[in-house]
Amino acid sequence: MKILKYFGFLLLIVFVGGSLYLATLDGTYDVSRTRLIKAPVDVVFETVNDYKTWQYWGPWQEIDSTIVYEFPATTVGVGATYSWKGESGSGSMENKAVVQNESIDDVIHFDGQGDAFGYWRFKKVDEGVEVSWGMKGEMPFLARFMAAKMDAEVGPMFERGLELLENYVTNEMKAYRIESLGVVDYSGGYYLFQTTSCKFDEIETKMHAIFQNLESFMHLNNIKASGKPFNLNHKWDEAMQTAIFSTCIPIKERLITTDKMVQVGMMKPQKVFKTVFTGHYDNSYVAWETAYKNLETQGYKAKLNGEPFEVYVTNPEEVPNPAKWITEIYIPVEIEQ
Repeated sequence: MKILKYFGFLLLIVFVGGSLYLATLDGTYDVSRTRLIKAPVDVVFETVNDYKTWQYWGPWQEIDSTIVYEFPATTVGVGATYSWKGESGSGSMENKAVVQNESIDDVIHFDGQGDAFGYWRFKKVDEGVEVSWGMKGEMPFLARFMAAKMDAEVGPMFERGLELLENYVTNEMKAYRIESLGVVDYSGGYYLFQTTSCKFDEIETKMHAIFQNLESFMHLNNIKASGKPFNLNHKWDEAMQTAIFSTCIPIKERLITTDKMVQVGMMKPQKVFKTVFTGHYDNSYVAWETAYKNLETQGYKAKLNGEPFEVYVTNPEEVPNPAKWITEIYIPVEIEQ
């Protein structure tokens, strides 16, 4: 009996000593990592703000390949949720607060282990966006000693997650889609334009400058566009790597202008082979090659001396993700009477 009494007394000492020791520890933790991602802040923010994308870049998939995700109807913005189950555990997450392109705050529930608070911070910089991913919370009293180890345990996972997020965003922005719709009637109409010639690698810069000139002219003269801007190809020389083209903006009616730089043109109604290209302009050459190939495959012939053109349905300044830029390609065709 004395042995049991001493043993019980020893346990009490250990318990009291351990409790006193734990009481001296800070059980809170705040772990985060930051990475510069060379992409528009809008694109990175929208990716993180949609829980459905997390299954494609989340680092935990590399740790536990058995994880299965469940997504409800709402996976974007405040109130969005998702849950997971795997050999390493289960839990759920809920989006609690969002500031567009600046911050996202979540509550993470680990089944049987309690809750933690996740957070994202986005800072736009010249090179792209600095993204910080973190988690903070407080350990249960008996597990306070683990708080000091959280940075070493969780930090590397955040680092890997940010790396995978960058890879995912980069690949998504490179994605493109090409769809040939066949021959359609293009109604034509009046347009303002400027014509120039340049090397292939100068085309984008030249076009941008002309669009700015046309928009300034329209603003000063209170002229409204009647459609999307387009580029009209006059001559395309692969051997010399040069092009002659007109950059245009549609208008409702014919105007008379004395401006030497800005002219008015008129495109007649015509039959054209239409192809829709969705993606970054860097891949537009692939879209044009595909358009001409599909035109021939479907039994059509490009019109001799016809001037193909492309219409810019989306504005890159309004749609930051290049994978969502839409360009319509039109090639005039010969139609047998």
